[in-house]
Amino acid sequence: MDEAVVGELEAAIADVGALLVRVRKYRRGQTGAGATLLDEALALGDRARRLHRHEALDAAAARALLAEAEALFARGRELLAAVRATPEYRAAVAAHAAGDAAALAAALPAIFVGLEAVGGRPDLFYPVAWQRRGKPRPVADIVAEVQRCRDDGLPAEGDDVAPGTDPELPAVVLQGEAPPDEPVVLRCSAAMRGQPIYRLADTGEVLVYAPRLRAPFTVLLRDTSAGEDDDAPLDPAWRTALGAALAAAGVPVEDA
Repeated sequence: MDEAVVGELEAAIADVGALLVRVRKYRRGQTGAGATLLDEALALGDRARRLHRHEALDAAAARALLAEAEALFARGRELLAAVRATPEYRAAVAAHAAGDAAALAAALPAIFVGLEAVGGRPDLFYPVAWQRRGKPRPVADIVAEVQRCRDDGLPAEGDDVAPGTDPELPAVVLQGEAPPDEPVVLRCSAAMRGQPIYRLADTGEVLVYAPRLRAPFTVLLRDTSAGEDDDAPLDPAWRTALGAALAAAGVPVEDA
């Protein structure tokens, strides 16, 4: 067995798998050429594992499979580019950039898999990072971050892997309920209007499609454990100091 070639094959198969994650979050990536690509990638992985299990993955077999994996990767790249070149995708990108909420809301379910419309305008929740290296962040740092959220809006996220978004169609990621293990959470008002809002069926996360979400919010300070493996409550003095500093900065605060 040529370990170097086998290593290249393993890396190439992993690259194909990662690319499929990117492709299959789009509706067009789950049918037609996308479905065929998935079937062929799974079959390739099965053949590689079977040959390896029977100690038959010699250099020639590994090189042949590597060539197939590289061809699959190239086809996946072409499919991803084709998805992002479709008229409906380009129209959605233009609507997002222009702030055309109606056009964007109509386009998104036809582009991404697993989006469910959120009826009404419920309160939504945004946890604020409160720890650094396992310890509570300085109160002043958290207050400054909350002020940025208030003044500039909550920032959108969008990458090639995360479901329901991508770099050209980013969204602010919120929760439908306050996470029970997060002691500092922004409760965004139900009064916000105008942005397309969808829930990811698989995760329950709520996506608000806007470059930044500017909405009234209240900071919920919650008495939770200091960590997943620590049942001790947070330092009451830290919570009290944070609440006082937020109130002094004109930020609504509520103990929850």
